[in-house]
Amino acid sequence: MRILGIDLGGTNIKAGLCDDRGRILADTSIPTEAHLGRDHAIGRIIEAARRVNKGATVCGIGVPGPLDLARTVIYKAINLPGWVKVPLPRLLSKALKIPVIMENDANCAGVGEAVAGAGRGGDSVALFTLGTGIGGGLILDGKLWIGANGGAGEFGHMVLDPRGPKCGCGQHGCLETLASATAVVRRYQQLTGKDATAREILAGRSPASRRVFAETVDALGAGIATMLHILHPKCVLLSGGMAAAPGLIAAVKSAVAKRVFPLYLRGLRIARGTLGDDAGWLGAAQVAKERTR
Repeated sequence: MRILGIDLGGTNIKAGLCDDRGRILADTSIPTEAHLGRDHAIGRIIEAARRVNKGATVCGIGVPGPLDLARTVIYKAINLPGWVKVPLPRLLSKALKIPVIMENDANCAGVGEAVAGAGRGGDSVALFTLGTGIGGGLILDGKLWIGANGGAGEFGHMVLDPRGPKCGCGQHGCLETLASATAVVRRYQQLTGKDATAREILAGRSPASRRVFAETVDALGAGIATMLHILHPKCVLLSGGMAAAPGLIAAVKSAVAKRVFPLYLRGLRIARGTLGDDAGWLGAAQVAKERTR
């Protein structure tokens, strides 16, 4: 069985072809060009898919933004101008001539890591995607958990400090406002007036870098501990460029250990995701496979 997978981002579209074991057969990446409008971006998705599609019988796509429970409509994708109430699976299926299954992009990344990446072999995996914001993917008893209305796994919107920075969701002090790449850059600029990437900042040795590193680790430790107390998975993964900052994973492990009872640490693995940009489309392909059985 050959499966087509797509990861739709505001900057790039990643597409690939894999078999039912998750082995990569082909992949490509092209700019989304979202600023040119919704229809143009959809055309780019179709172009990327056609570049790698060789005999796929189904397609999975991971997308940003809230989705309806049936996963047939994107309600609104904030980083894709004009994407409001878009029936994307129907539009893509018409063009590609195969069924198209849609899921949240962070959920797909979680599935990808659980099936073919750092979480392989685990039946309970929580993925924190550290980027512009913080997303999450949650696999429980070997299955993707999306919650009653499809919105589970929004780890970035756990409120850690009600008096903290205002979040795009309307709350204050969400994990996303304290430990995302955007938060790291903002805090560093406030302290130094300088520009740098989140990974550069967290790897830096200046007093400002060390302070931002400590604050970021503290927030991540609190967020992960909160999630562990509620869900208690066996594996917690961090993905995104800043997750590769030297010493970050080890520091987060220590921060978590200070906040939970020893029970929660037994057999717990906290690690960095290994699939990188392939996690999203590989996970989307796996979701499509499961939902078309």
